[in-house]
Amino acid sequence: MTRVRMGSDDLVAVVESDGARISSLRHLPTGRELLASTPWADDPADAFVMADSSAQWHRAYRGGWHLLLPRAGDSPATASPPQPFHGEAAWRTWRLTGSRNACRASVVLRTLPLAIDRSMSVRANMLVIETAVRNVGSEPVNHGWAEHPAFAGDLFGPASTVRTGDRVVRLDPAPAASFADLAAPAGKVTITAPEAGVEVALSWDASLLPRLYVWQEQRGSAGFPWWGAVDAVGLEPAADPYGTPLDALGSLSLAPGETRESVISVRVDQLGDVAPEATS
Repeated sequence: MTRVRMGSDDLVAVVESDGARISSLRHLPTGRELLASTPWADDPADAFVMADSSAQWHRAYRGGWHLLLPRAGDSPATASPPQPFHGEAAWRTWRLTGSRNACRASVVLRTLPLAIDRSMSVRANMLVIETAVRNVGSEPVNHGWAEHPAFAGDLFGPASTVRTGDRVVRLDPAPAASFADLAAPAGKVTITAPEAGVEVALSWDASLLPRLYVWQEQRGSAGFPWWGAVDAVGLEPAADPYGTPLDALGSLSLAPGETRESVISVRVDQLGDVAPEATS
């Protein structure tokens, strides 16, 4: 399979084999697309590849939600073999199987002996992603981990708020381009979007992913690669502060045969249906 569509009466998600990317998450009661998509997202693949993997990632970036493993951003110069920008997993073609409301994606990395299984399911108004990473080699493996959901920019109107725990995440008024790396001990970020009529709550295990990268690209970059045409806000749980450690792929370690598991969920409520305690 190259694409799986799954859903319920509330949510429909589409998963692509390219990077096991969630390319769409649509809230049916409001008709809202929750994930960002670049203007060139539907362009066919081409043979031209830029020499620098960061430049190529940004040139070809389609939006949606990627898993960044074993590293977010550029890898250290000492990494051997070298990693592409945002890690091998996001560049690979995964094996997909699917059903009406679930999808399983799997891949074995070639730069590190890591087997990744990612089970995604839609349960009423929730998308649940369960990931298992197993060291299939004979030596310990150090790695990083980040989830990279890029949300549609039109969720972030003037009346919208973004919170992680008790902290308000400040976004610049659009057009804007910025990046921040925050501590996120609550393991949750909530987008309350009155103009869109939804509240989106992203929850994860903060002991595994204690950071939150906030990437704002709301038509704020005029040159390559965005040309002022991308409207997205990334709210990205991560294991390590961005760009660190400088001498390894990440702070997480897996012994031979060891498996690390993660569960991350997105709940989407239509405003007016949200219980008072969920919006406080």
